[in-house]
Amino acid sequence: MEIRLDLSRHCIQTAACLKLEHLVRQCLKEPDQATEEMIETLTDFLAQNDFGELRRRIDLARQSLGDDPASLVLLDLPAGMLKPFSHLALGPDSVTCRINS
Repeated sequence: MEIRLDLSRHCIQTAACLKLEHLVRQCLKEPDQATEEMIETLTDFLAQNDFGELRRRIDLARQSLGDDPASLVLLDLPAGMLKPFSHLALGPDSVTCRINS
C-alpha cells in the first residue's frame, strides 16, 4: 500500500490529517476495503510517530533534492520511526509512504 501526502503547503503531520479527513469523507460516500485500510493505516501513523523529529529529518532531506521537480529521496530512517510504514520517499512537494505487503 502507498499513500501520497501533499507537502506543498503543510508539514507531514497536517498533510496526513488532511488526507485522513479526505479518505473518511470518501469512505462515507462509497465504502470500500482499500479506503478503510488506508484510514486505519493513517490513524496508526498519526498516533505512533514523533512528528517533530520526522519534520526535522524531512527538512534536512529536502536540502539534497535540488531544483529537479522529478527528484526523489528515499529517507533512511531508524527502525520503527515511521510506524506502520516501512519506506518514505520524499519529492519536492510530496511524500510517498509505503508499506511492504
